[in-house]
Amino acid sequence: MVNELPPFHSFSGQLIVSTQNGDGRFFDKSVVLITKHNSEEGAEGYIINRPFPSIPVKDIFKERNVSFLGPDFHLMCGGPVDLRHGTVLHTKDYETQDTKKMDVPLAFTETEQILDDIAWRQGPEHFLVLIGKAVWDVGQLEEEFMANMWISIPFSMDLVFGIEDNKKWQEALATLKIDANLLSERAGKA
Repeated sequence: MVNELPPFHSFSGQLIVSTQNGDGRFFDKSVVLITKHNSEEGAEGYIINRPFPSIPVKDIFKERNVSFLGPDFHLMCGGPVDLRHGTVLHTKDYETQDTKKMDVPLAFTETEQILDDIAWRQGPEHFLVLIGKAVWDVGQLEEEFMANMWISIPFSMDLVFGIEDNKKWQEALATLKIDANLLSERAGKA
């Protein structure tokens, strides 16, 4: 028997937290910022707590002569879709004609100019450089919520930029007073 979806509620601008704790799925221990969610197109967002594996950052930016993106710069895996596409998620203190603003105090820019601006210290104060994104078909994210695979939490600038990546998942759950150590590896499975 298929459960009927509840009335549509947009998660745009919210953080969603995976309830999956180490069972080997792609979204295990993920915190995702939902950038778009509607009933006609589905949802898109970016994982904000997963460094991109095994790609030397210097090699990626070598051809652009970008040598400095900040002392703590690292490339993030935004999701499993469109891994040839990069996005910079950043504070609204930076804007070009290609910058897309969100309802929360963030924006994202997908042009290479922002990397040059960051290198020359003319970019945003806070930023994440993401490769790939997370995408859900119409109704898919809602079904995953009904299967207890995700929990939504209010947007937090500190969670996006102020906490170490390897602690964001636990801290996100702690905002709802959930102890991450108590989540079963089977959470979200029927």
